[in-house]
Parts: sequence; C-alpha cells; structure tokens
Amino acid sequence: MDQTLNLSPSDLPARRFVFSRGISFLVALVLLILSTWGMHLYDKWFSRHVDGTAPEIHSGAWGDLQEWNIRLEQPVEFSSFEKIPAGPPVWNFGGLSPQAVRPILEQSGCDKRQVEKILSSQISTFGDLFLKPDKETLLSLQPGVRSKIYLALAKNPANRFQVSPYYIPKGDVGMLFSERMDHKSEVVSLVERLLYTRNGYTYFSDPGLVLGELKNEKDRADFLRSLTSQDAVMLRLLIRPDTDLDKPLNYWALSMPGVLLKDLRPLFEGIQRLPEGGSLSILYLLPPLAREHLFTAPLPPEAGGAKLPDCHWTALNYFSLIPDPRMSDNSFASRSIAENYYEIARPGMSGDLVLLVNDQNQVVHSAVYIADDVVFTKNGINYAQPWILMHENDLVGSFSALSPVRIGYFRPKGR
Repeated sequence: MDQTLNLSPSDLPARRFVFSRGISFLVALVLLILSTWGMHLYDKWFSRHVDGTAPEIHSGAWGDLQEWNIRLEQPVEFSSFEKIPAGPPVWNFGGLSPQAVRPILEQSGCDKRQVEKILSSQISTFGDLFLKPDKETLLSLQPGVRSKIYLALAKNPANRFQVSPYYIPKGDVGMLFSERMDHKSEVVSLVERLLYTRNGYTYFSDPGLVLGELKNEKDRADFLRSLTSQDAVMLRLLIRPDTDLDKPLNYWALSMPGVLLKDLRPLFEGIQRLPEGGSLSILYLLPPLAREHLFTAPLPPEAGGAKLPDCHWTALNYFSLIPDPRMSDNSFASRSIAENYYEIARPGMSGDLVLLVNDQNQVVHSAVYIADDVVFTKNGINYAQPWILMHENDLVGSFSALSPVRIGYFRPKGR
C-alpha cells in the first residue's frame, strides 16, 4: 500500500506558493536565455548590415592586414564568349591508331569493358583518331584513371580542357557553385563525379557534359560564370589608435618605388586619430601600375593590334611608370630577370618576384609578392581574366595541372 501523505489544510497554500514560485523562476530563466540569444543574433545581423562581413586579420612586417577571400567572376560581357559544345567530349588522339590507344587506356587503369566501349566510340575513320565516349562510360572512370587518360590527352593541344583544366580550389564544388546553384543540385553532384586529382590539386575537364544536362540558357550561363571564376583576395590595412606606424610605413613606403612616405604618413596618422582607428585600401599602398590595373580586365584586342598584357608583362613592369611592351616577349623577359634580379630563399619585401617553374625548369608564370601569402597576378593572356590578388597556394594549384611547379623568389638588384 502506498504511503499516505498527511497534510493539513493550512499547509496546502504555502506549498502551492512554493511550487508556483519555482515555475516563475524557470520561465524567467528561459525568457532571459531567449532574450540574450535573440540579442546576439540581432547584433550579428546588425553588424553584417552596418560593417559587412568580418575579415581575417593577418599580422606581420606589413602591419595588420584585413583579408577577405572572394570568388571573382569574369565580366558578364566576356563570359558569354566562352563557347563550349554541349554533350560528351571528343577526345583527339592525333595520329595514333586504336591499337596504339588501347595500351594507353589499359595502363591508365581502365577495365576491359571500359577499354572496348571507349575504342568503339570512334567517330572518324580518316585523319586524326577521334573518340567520343558516352556519359555512362565517362562517369564509370575512377578519378585516378581519369587523371592518367587526361594527362595522355594533354599531349595534344587540340584537347583544350585536358591541356588547361579548371582548377577547383580545395576540391569544393559546392563552394564553387553555391551562389548560383543549389550545392545539393544534380549539377554539383555530376561535377563531383567528374573531378580528378593531380599533383595534390583538384581539376575538372568535362564542362560540355554538364552543359548538355542543363535545360535552359540561364542555367548554362550561370554554370559557366561560376566555373570560370577565380579565387581572389581583398586587402585593407588596419590602423588602430595604438598602432606603431613606423612598422607598416617602413614596409610599404621605404622599400617600394612609386609609393612615397610623404604621402602615406599623413594618411596613416589621420586614420590613427579616429576614435577607434580605421583601415585603408591596399590600392593606396601599391605602385602606379598595380594601382591602375587591380581588379580590372583588359579590353579585347583589336585586329592586328599589340599583344595583350600577360603575367610576365605584369610582373616585370610592376615598378615601371611607363610599361615596357618587350616584357611580353619570353626571351627578353628571361634576359631581364637574369640581368636585373637575384634569387632569394623567401619573399620579405612587397614587390619581390614570384616565379612558378615546372619540372623542365621552364617559367610557366610570373607574379609579384605583396604581403603575407598574397601575390599580385594576371593569369594568362585571356582578356576575360582580370588582374587580381591571390593566395600563393591557389596560384600554384592553377598552374600544376600537368606537372608540379616549384616556386622561385627573386628581388630586383639594388633593393
């Protein structure tokens, strides 16, 4: 039998009062927590709308740099020039016979069924050997197999997307297409199945296959704008009321031609006098050529006009008030580096030259060190590619599709 509770009538109101007070305390506590949480969310919302996205802060000899990583798309006026046939790709094996291609496929890791299906996809019996494997066959290839086949195809310049595949930063397709397409969409899943890794970086070479799956022109344009975009960096120099101004002034002005101490010191001091300090754009800290070109794209070339600026023109004219057009000539650029620069172990001054060198000791790209791990670069002669700031690792990934590149650092003589 359950124990009986002996309570007198006079006890009940007091006990009910104690119970009621406990409930009120819990309700008040919950309301306090919800109120605090709500204020935190409001503060974050308000901060984003007033101050924007918070940057990362990277400190060093350059001072305190505010860094934002952004994905920079090609100008919409230029991206529509990208003409890619929709549907499965055509592989051009040049003058090789099907018998000569068979061991290439086998040594790449294709099984017997894949080899036979690929060889049976021949679409021409005259001239070069053209193979057009279907979607099922392409998707059945493992990433390592795909990498080896595409490296063999890259020996023929006619295979555009094997020679110059799209670099996928961190292999993150969802991040690449997040702004224009649902990261869980069929398009993203399809791209992920077509990726391959080489030299520690991730690449993609089958845009036509994905375009063939898209139903309208807007989706195809959105896909290409995302795919052809580049990882870039925005920089500002943070100056606080207690910042030692001599440190960033020495880095940005005393070591860099074209950036004058007489101009920067008053600007730095004016910002420092603000109640909480402030920041200024990296543009104020760069020499005239970089200041003029950063985050801009050149106009398309005129028929028979001068050669468009490339990476070597950009890097070797970095300090020039009047750019020397001869820097676009590889032979002249090589002589200029040999005569006017000396090699250093690592960069330490804004304006140091950054060279990417392949396994044949050929310079495949030139850029300019800015600060931290950020470089100023023009990736290719393509007029749709702007001058940008870029993390060094992403720069290396962009140029390691065929063979790994190593980095060499050089400094102008006299600095």
